[in-house]
Amino acid sequence: MSGVILPDLLRERAASEPHGVALRAADAAALTLGQWEQRSNRAARGLVQRCVQPGDRVALLLGNDQWDDHAVAYLAVHKAAAVAVPLGARFAGRELARILDHASPAAVVGRTDEGGEAVRPDELEEGQSPAPFQVAAGPDDLAEILYTSGTTGSAKGVACSHRNIMAHDLPAAAAEHGEATVSFLHCFPIGTQAGQETLRVPLRIQGRTAIALPAFDAELLCQLVSRHRVARLQLVPAMAQVLVASGATGRHDLSSVRRVILSSAHAPPSLFERLAAALPSASLWNAYALTEGGSARTLGRWDQARPSSVGLPVGDTEVGIVGDGGATLPPGEVGEVWLRRRGTPTRSYYRDPEATAAVFVDGWVRTGDLGHLDDEGHLHLDDRVKDLIISGGANISSVEVEDVLCEHPSVVEAAAFGAEHPVLGEEVAAAVVVDGLADPRELRDFVRARLASHKVPRRLVLVDTLPRNASGKVVKGELRQRYGRASDAAPYVAPAGPVEPVVAAVFGEVLGRPEVGADDDFFELGGHSLAAAQIAARLSAALGHPVEVAAVFEAPTVAGLARAVAPATVPPPQARG
Repeated sequence: MSGVILPDLLRERAASEPHGVALRAADAAALTLGQWEQRSNRAARGLVQRCVQPGDRVALLLGNDQWDDHAVAYLAVHKAAAVAVPLGARFAGRELARILDHASPAAVVGRTDEGGEAVRPDELEEGQSPAPFQVAAGPDDLAEILYTSGTTGSAKGVACSHRNIMAHDLPAAAAEHGEATVSFLHCFPIGTQAGQETLRVPLRIQGRTAIALPAFDAELLCQLVSRHRVARLQLVPAMAQVLVASGATGRHDLSSVRRVILSSAHAPPSLFERLAAALPSASLWNAYALTEGGSARTLGRWDQARPSSVGLPVGDTEVGIVGDGGATLPPGEVGEVWLRRRGTPTRSYYRDPEATAAVFVDGWVRTGDLGHLDDEGHLHLDDRVKDLIISGGANISSVEVEDVLCEHPSVVEAAAFGAEHPVLGEEVAAAVVVDGLADPRELRDFVRARLASHKVPRRLVLVDTLPRNASGKVVKGELRQRYGRASDAAPYVAPAGPVEPVVAAVFGEVLGRPEVGADDDFFELGGHSLAAAQIAARLSAALGHPVEVAAVFEAPTVAGLARAVAPATVPPPQARG
């Protein structure tokens, strides 16, 4: 397919199967291949009539409830030999204005903010001929620009040529499996890499129908699966977490689902176990890809023997693990994950040569993820480079902490991140969504029973939802900004009884706090492993019997530790130095 562009696939599919359903936007009217072909011909003529030239950018600002209109406009842009900039409804306000300024589109299809000019898809089609239409375009011409959602900074535009988006390793057609069609359901936003790929699947593979949810709703998802006998679900882990927690899978007939693929973010092993119980007839798969990498990806069936694996390289994909010095690392060693697809041109950042040079290197894409390969070539993800927590010189994987938190039966989802610490530089913090009665102390104890003490979240907050970008990835920068600085002080409660004043005095001396109350927490006061050892030693001397360091971790408040270490007789508290 080296000389073929996407409209060529649509023409071929529409000619052979004009009444085949290409996509559905939830319960809205279906778009057939024949309708897609004819409507995009009309819209392409409408773009050219509005003076869109080959190579011009056209921004597509259509909501996720307008997948059919987006599909028509997207192919129309290609038929006009222009460059699609699919933005959907992910961006607004100043961020949208910045992107539009960067892309400099010749036309905007869909909505606009603040009174800007735009054209509706039906206006493009009005009065135009449905006959075949194509302005000359080549495989090396720019086809689309995908703006990333920016979990760590401003969105960048990933530029993709026709040759790049056409390079793909295709599974067998539905007919080869003895079925006329196979429906798959997703909730990926318009304009994301995953969303654009799902749009192209019915063109690449005969007999595929894409069903798109405009917004994730577990009940509606299950209703659609039952109604349309959906065979495949493609979800981000956050959606899968909500799905299994909702109980909706037990209220509908989901026996048609044969495969569930999770992608776009890390999926904790405990989530796969819950999915397996909720969808016992489906095989569960883990995928790894990113916008910059295009069709380079890994895929693997989930295996309890390899709980952190995201599979093997697919087709012509190659995976490298690279160390700090640039050397390729052997199996088992952790380094940055590099991806490429043999024989396929790399993508680039639109109008950003400096960022392009930093990420796209000799045909490889530097992913920014930390991972390792096992002896059989399976890729395992250990963390994001920017999400690695470095506490007192020790490297702590946020993914490892999250996975353990998600093992707790009341935890729906969790995000671990580094919070500021005056001595250690960073300490482990976590934001957790729970469905039950779990409290921060219980969750810390749960992690402490499974991980080393320095990996236990010192700050743990319960939240209703985690902040996410449109791709479903947690925006940890927002969590650091909210919870990663000085923790909120609890109301002061004076130490009481014979032991609490002793413990409070020792806390104050070791942690440098002028006034410590009965409810003050060792970790929230800035405590760490070295300080815990000092407190244990001083309490041993003050109380006249041994106090183990573990007691400080297990009962970190003044009142709790006082109860844990209280001797039969207690000397008077020593004055603070």
